[in-house]
Amino acid sequence: METQAERLEFSMSRVFAAPVTRLWHAWTNDAVMTRWWGPHGYTATVRMDVREGGAFELTMHGDDGVAYPIEGIYLAVNAPHSLVMEMRLDNHPANWHDYLAELYTKAGGLPEDRLSLRVVMRVTFTAQDDQHTRLDLVQTYENEAMRDAFVQMGNAGGWAQSFEKLDKLLAG
Repeated sequence: METQAERLEFSMSRVFAAPVTRLWHAWTNDAVMTRWWGPHGYTATVRMDVREGGAFELTMHGDDGVAYPIEGIYLAVNAPHSLVMEMRLDNHPANWHDYLAELYTKAGGLPEDRLSLRVVMRVTFTAQDDQHTRLDLVQTYENEAMRDAFVQMGNAGGWAQSFEKLDKLLAG
């Protein structure tokens, strides 16, 4: 797995032992996504309308009972090659917002300039051969301080754990 944070982007790549169509299905089927989205110890509820302009609602549920809702829309859908979605994290719990604000300020952001919690995510699926697919995930933030705050919050670790769960699901 590779990770990098450049300019306004956070990106990760990973090769999965599954054909493109299986990986695409895992990202576009509500019931399948509920089985892998979120770090270890989290479950998810998912409802999505996978089409350009379609909406999605995804809520991660921590083992402590705290819910982390994510809402958004699909900006582009190119089956089975790529998805682009806008995610909004405005309805996350207050203590999460407080922690993000602290990290944002430490990253050089001014509290009065803090922008909305909008993240644009692009996911690309590239066949490596008949049974392996490279997934490239790129999240774009509104400014560098926001990107840095998310990185400090553990963005890479959370995605790595989700990808571990997805790997196990695809292997089963």
